Amino acid sequence: MIKYVLHTAVLVIVFISLTSVLNAQENLSLKNIDNESKSSISLSKGYTNEVIIRDTIPQSNSYDLLNKGYNYINSKQYNEAISVFNTYLKTNPKDTKIHMQLGYLYDGVKKYANSYRSFEYVADYSTNPDEIDKARTSMHYMKDLMIKNSVTSFDLYFYNFYDSYYENYVANLLTHINVRVAKGIYMGPYMETYLDSKSKPDYILNDRFFDIGGFTKFNITDWMNFELRVGYVREIDFKRNSLSFKPILSMGTRLGEASFYKDRKTNKTENFYFDIYSSGLYDYKFRNVFGDLLTKEVLRYLTGGYSYIEFYIKQEFALDTKKLDYNNYVDLGAGIAFKPNLTNFPVFFLEGLNRNFVIGSTGEYFSGDMKTIFTVRAGFLIYYNAKL
Repeated sequence: MIKYVLHTAVLVIVFISLTSVLNAQENLSLKNIDNESKSSISLSKGYTNEVIIRDTIPQSNSYDLLNKGYNYINSKQYNEAISVFNTYLKTNPKDTKIHMQLGYLYDGVKKYANSYRSFEYVADYSTNPDEIDKARTSMHYMKDLMIKNSVTSFDLYFYNFYDSYYENYVANLLTHINVRVAKGIYMGPYMETYLDSKSKPDYILNDRFFDIGGFTKFNITDWMNFELRVGYVREIDFKRNSLSFKPILSMGTRLGEASFYKDRKTNKTENFYFDIYSSGLYDYKFRNVFGDLLTKEVLRYLTGGYSYIEFYIKQEFALDTKKLDYNNYVDLGAGIAFKPNLTNFPVFFLEGLNRNFVIGSTGEYFSGDMKTIFTVRAGFLIYYNAKL
């Protein structure tokens, strides 16, 4: 009888322990990563980065380790939870649920590279579609945070298209190597070029140049920044070299939702958002001041993974102080864009554009005969950034 009671008691204890661990794993939600509007995902504001993570937990029963780990999470001792879960993974290296928890925990203590690797393991080896989708979404956020917090980073912008009206190919390439000197302040080298295939010195369609030098950039707010570039420039059509000095104030924001990834459980495939961007700059090489305002209304259809199709209309207003006709216009257009299911793949676009020049035959704004053209553009856009 006593032996039976002892066996029963042991079974009850094991059952309670298992139930506790499973409930903790199932019910504990450290993150909600389904909302793209969250640019960063923080577990707590109460952690410290001074804690050094060491595997100080002795080897023990796996369920005991998991209980310790989740208890540490409940008490917001995230570094201790990381240590426990890493100890657990030494004997259970393929447990993707715990790799997932570690991804969230490393994010919480601002170890974004470790977080990225944990989510990457889940994305590569999990057999649970829901885990894979969450891991891939989290990898996107962690990559952005790694770049944002890196001492050095690299960005590249490449916009190019074929213009049917002028039968002209136009390309703009801009790249920076960013060295962070303080919060929101960057400096380093840059290179920019603007080219087309049709302009000639006596028939200029665009200001063509090659420019290289150094820059300083201040992120004034999340939607406003100031950049100062100083360098050496080759003015292609004027066949001269000169100092490049260009202060640029730019502002921009996005209103609405623009999800970038469609997982298997998402029923919502449509997103609508509104982009607005403006800039003002002085360009010493052309002795000219430029102003630009661009607005864009976009309907995005997620087609699976990172792939989407967009339908958009856009409006652009451009002016300069020299009143050159090709720099002073109002654009009204509509188009379609497509991105394949690859993280860093270019976005292809096809658009129709009605351009109304606002400098007339008299050389003044809205005076005399003003030219209007309609053109079709086809091209692609690449924006890439990475931690160095």
